[in-house]
Amino acid sequence: MSTFKAIKAVSTNRIMVFFLSIVLLAISSKIAIPFYPVPMTLQTLVIYLIAGSMGILGFYSTTSYIVIGLLGAPIFAAGGGPAYIASPTFGFLYGMVVSSFFIAFLLNNIFKKDIFGITLSVFIGATIIFVCGVLHLSAFIGLDKAMQAGLFPFIYSEGLKILIAICAIYFLQNKKIFIRDK
Repeated sequence: MSTFKAIKAVSTNRIMVFFLSIVLLAISSKIAIPFYPVPMTLQTLVIYLIAGSMGILGFYSTTSYIVIGLLGAPIFAAGGGPAYIASPTFGFLYGMVVSSFFIAFLLNNIFKKDIFGITLSVFIGATIIFVCGVLHLSAFIGLDKAMQAGLFPFIYSEGLKILIAICAIYFLQNKKIFIRDK
């Protein structure tokens, strides 16, 4: 295979994975799985997976997903559009962007891509999402109520998603299935 064909194949794969990630984020925001004490969506799981598996490309996908939703595409859990910025839950969305950047950055630059590094990166990413989400929500209902509504009910389901993400990222890393940054 010539160098040009190899570069074109990698670029095409990266573009396909980029768009697939946006589609997965949109689909995952619409699926509610019965769970205790509240139903869970798979959106944060997809964030952890794409950022942990694809590096900065996962961050670009997450950012593009948010921009597309803010432009009016009904791809967020409760719709879309620029008014979503004023939504009490918008902090979780911008937290996902910040989280995806940090997961990608940490795995590419700070931590080894072993189970320990993946675990730390995903936990830091999850913490970022919930800190941003709860702080934004607290501006609407106060910190105590924001913790009660935006954090505590999700601890069990988020723990499960974090565990699944860590295992999946570790597997994908070892199998070299996804395109990662160097």
